[in-house]
Amino acid sequence: MHSRLLLLVEDDPLVRLTLAEALSEAGFEVLEAEDAETAIGVVASRDDLSVLLTDINLPGADGFTLARAARRLRPDLAVVYASGRLHEPDPRRALPGAAFLAKPFSVSSAVQALEGALER
Repeated sequence: MHSRLLLLVEDDPLVRLTLAEALSEAGFEVLEAEDAETAIGVVASRDDLSVLLTDINLPGADGFTLARAARRLRPDLAVVYASGRLHEPDPRRALPGAAFLAKPFSVSSAVQALEGALER
């Protein structure tokens, strides 16, 4: 059984709160960050982190930049990108093996993407 410690990075507070609650109910332990700078601090401080769910469009550094920095610190970290603007991530910028969720998405599709990313 993989660890289910998730870092959720979303700049919209209402979306972040709602999704964090739903993912907690689905069995994940959820840590939250509103931007890449805060998130990378969490990644650096938590060696038990198993998966990163990040919005691509963040203030400051975007989700692609965050995921690359997170993987430098935690090479085995599973990554799931989310975006309301893209239908699929730019393959030149997305990490190999990362999953993608187009917003709006259901909680069940988020759980499925997260569990799939953890299996890789």
